[in-house]
Amino acid sequence: MSIPATSEAAPGDWLGTLLGPRTARVLTTYAVPCLHYAHWQALWRFRLADWTNDTTYGTDRYHCLCETFGRIVKDRLPRAKVHLPTDRLGTPFTVVTGNWLIYPWRYGRTRDDRHQGLAVTDETGIRSRIVGGGPPGQQMLDYEGLPSVPLSNVVVLGWAGNRHEGLVRAFLATPHLHGDLVYWNEDRFVELDVEAGRHPYGLPSGPSPAEEPDVPPPPEFDLSLIDGGVDFPEATGTDG
Repeated sequence: MSIPATSEAAPGDWLGTLLGPRTARVLTTYAVPCLHYAHWQALWRFRLADWTNDTTYGTDRYHCLCETFGRIVKDRLPRAKVHLPTDRLGTPFTVVTGNWLIYPWRYGRTRDDRHQGLAVTDETGIRSRIVGGGPPGQQMLDYEGLPSVPLSNVVVLGWAGNRHEGLVRAFLATPHLHGDLVYWNEDRFVELDVEAGRHPYGLPSGPSPAEEPDVPPPPEFDLSLIDGGVDFPEATGTDG
């Protein structure tokens, strides 16, 4: 996966410093291909039933992302702890690694403007999950059944997409609060290449794949299809 550089230092260096190089590699290698696969599975089911709508498509895509990326994390980062929505009703998909929490978050309404703050209560945002009331940086992410994690120890996997275009944006960033809005830290933000892993599953490349009638179903999820021959070393006791 190529990540466009914006300065002399690689823009993703901060990620390896915070999470460790192996965790950073897992995120930047597998997040986007898993999002593509989740889109393709949700799109296939969407076309099989005439009663589905964009809401059900989005829900299906999210749960497919949880299962596929969760499987990769468990395989590549055995010391990390994966929390799936199926584990406890209402629990979001999160990955805890060391003192850090990775939070996949659909970034829908402001996909083209990284500088636009999102309201804490926005349905597409962290919503009421950020609680506390102290100054920015002291709020906590508080989920039932999960330990409280300071906002300063959260990395967000943000993405935007829809059933007509597929995945259109993905990034990794650390959030901060300013008043009632969530922003991204300038020095801890990296845009991911949304073309990486778009085609291994036969995902249509036409302008409106949702309208194509005779596209075969995607194959079963297979880590080797995403890896594409990448040499990923075995985990050690100090990884993840």
